[in-house]
Amino acid sequence: MVKIAPPARRSSSRQTATGLEISIPPKRNPLLMIFLAAWLVGWGFGEVSAGREILFGKETTSNLFLAVWLTMWTLGGAFALYTLLRMIVGREVLLLRASSLLLKGEVLGVGRAREYELEHVRNLRVESVTAWPHDMAGAMRFWGVGGGPIAFDYGSQTVRCGVGLDEPEARQVIQELRARYPFQP
Repeated sequence: MVKIAPPARRSSSRQTATGLEISIPPKRNPLLMIFLAAWLVGWGFGEVSAGREILFGKETTSNLFLAVWLTMWTLGGAFALYTLLRMIVGREVLLLRASSLLLKGEVLGVGRAREYELEHVRNLRVESVTAWPHDMAGAMRFWGVGGGPIAFDYGSQTVRCGVGLDEPEARQVIQELRARYPFQP
């Protein structure tokens, strides 16, 4: 019989000059990472070939179609590259400040931050993440993008974060946040 040790907490926290910072690494899906890397190689060939055809090929009516296709192909490649980089070097940061909660998803230190005033944050909780076929956020979670099991109400919307966390670790993160600030029910 093989004894299995319980996994350690993946996220880390530290006290900074601005507040409590909790860093959440992404979930890494090795098969998806290999697929994205291989797809990006093929994507690069398509990108170069289409770009070369538009710039140096004969002028035809199909150039408009090729330009539209190249635009969509470039956007798809940018998403795939972002997703791969997020899995390799990305992280999600929760920063509990004196009067706000800052959520930031970053790749190589660059990312979008959203700041929420603590007086309007209500009902901080762990909420099961389910895939819903008509919900874009549910579809994006497969790619490691979108909301996670930590949820709170902010005005008339529900905000989700912690996409790299399982529910038990999300409870630990919430306990740590509640130990620092009395969130409203």
